[in-house]
Order: sequence, then C-alpha cells, then structure tokens
Amino acid sequence: MGFLKKMSNSIKNPKKAASVVFNKVDEGVGKRIFGNTTGVVRSISGRSTLNTRMNLELKENNPELYHLKKHGFTKFKNSYEKSIINELSERFNKLIENDKTSFPIGGYKGKINSKAILEPEKCFPEIAKLITKEIKEIVSGYYNTNYKIKYIFCGRNYSVPVEIQKDKEMFSNFWHMDRNNSSELKFFVYLSDVTEKDGPFHIQSKIRTKELIKMGFGNRTHYELPLDILEDPLYVNKMTGPKGTTIFGNVTTCLHRAGIPEDGHYRDMVQIFFVPSDKPFSDDWITDVETQDGLKFYDPKTDTKHEISELKNTS
Repeated sequence: MGFLKKMSNSIKNPKKAASVVFNKVDEGVGKRIFGNTTGVVRSISGRSTLNTRMNLELKENNPELYHLKKHGFTKFKNSYEKSIINELSERFNKLIENDKTSFPIGGYKGKINSKAILEPEKCFPEIAKLITKEIKEIVSGYYNTNYKIKYIFCGRNYSVPVEIQKDKEMFSNFWHMDRNNSSELKFFVYLSDVTEKDGPFHIQSKIRTKELIKMGFGNRTHYELPLDILEDPLYVNKMTGPKGTTIFGNVTTCLHRAGIPEDGHYRDMVQIFFVPSDKPFSDDWITDVETQDGLKFYDPKTDTKHEISELKNTS
C-alpha cells in the first residue's frame, strides 16, 4: 500500500495518520543514517546492549560469531544429535498437521500456503532442547548484557502459484527488514531438509544491504530496484541444509525473505527471538516465553485474515 493511500485510509483517524507520517519519516531518516528500513528509533534502541568488539583473535577462535557481528548473519555448526532432531521433527509434524494445535497464516482463494503452530511455547515444550550450551555461548558473545527468549515461532511454508508470486506476499517472501529493535537476534532451525526446491531462507549481508539502500531500495511493497540488482546471486545467500541446520541473523539490519517452495515441497522452520534482558538467562526459560504479537490467521472460507484472538475464542 502506497504512502498516499495509507494517508487517505487513515484521514478519519488523526492518531493513525500521525503514525503513518512518523513511520515514513523515521524510515527515511533511518535509511540515510543507518542504511536500513528499520527506522531511527528501533535502530538506536538497544544498540548499547550489543557486543560489537571484533578482532583477529575472535575471527580465528570463533569465526561464526565474527561473521554474525560483521555481516549480520551466520550458519552455525551445532552439535545436535540426529535422534533429537528427528524427534523434534516428528513432533513438529504432528502439531502442524493438527487443526487444534496449528492455524493457517497465509493463503489465496481458499488454498492454504502457510501454517503455524499455535502457542508453541505451551504445546511444544520439547523445543527447549534446541538451546544448548554452545547456543548460549554464541548468544552471550553477541550481547553486552543479559538476554532472554521473548518469542518462538514454528511455521511451515508450502508452494505458491507462480502467477501470484510477484503480487501476493504469502509468508514474508518479499525482500524486507524487520521493524523491531536492532538488538533483537533471531535463531533459525530447520526441522525438514531444505534444498533450493523447498524454499530456503534468503539473506543478504548488512554491508550489501546498506549498498542496496544507497542504490534506492524502497521497501517490501515497492523495491524501486531491478530484480537483477536486488537478487544478484553474488550477494544473495540461500540457506539450504538438512533438518537440524541452524542460522543466526539480525534481520533488522539485513535484507531477507522466505524462499517459495516448488509444487510438492515445503519448509519447516523454528524461529527463536533473543532480546536483551536485565536478568540472567534461566534454565527454565520456556516458562517465561510470551505469545508472539501481531500474528493473524487466514480463513480459507472467506479468503480473509483475522486477529488471532478470534481464532482462540472459537477453538
């Protein structure tokens, strides 16, 4: 939706109109200062909580953490046992296939293209096994303060008809940066094998992202750049790998998007949201995880989206 249309839709609501103007200005200034679309306020908020120190010793002793700090993302060589990942994958599959523990979040003309597990922090506590000592060590090295896990998201993406892929965003498959505080760190875990046919997570470094912003990148609805520049294979990292593959990323500073699975393929992924905290990380952390804000469910009967609270009230 364009700026003028947003303004016309919110003209009857002064507070909403003011919010639209503020966000537009905030995004524009943020592009010039920080080279991202996250905005000034979110870019500044929490910056002091990040451990930005990098040196040759870190590069040699912990190349994954070094890459995360320098480029904004990294693949992480975890030591999960195959049996654990298979166990979590099987549990994930049962939950996502059950209408009582999952809900559609994306679709078109009655066909569901994406689903999520409802309140995974409650119905999928086994997921706590993903946060091992080595995971905590890299997160501790990323922050200059205590941290916690705020949200967990578990979703499955299916194929999308070719004719609507450029016009309809089903599951964050358009290039964008998250409009969250810059101190947020996402941890991704695949619970299915992901090849290029399965719609892998795509990400570009924060260095390349700043270059694209200078070239004129607009936002997720209006790129303002030719696709051959925006999706130059020299810079686009397609995160493929077997189930159990793990990735860290600061997606407020790196352009990224979900890949689109081909017909007959899908991708299962867990997203764990780390944020700064004033308390030490708890071994019982999953009991303090919040239900993620802003999620909506897709109703295939009406081809519309609604607040998740409506779904809970009818379940």
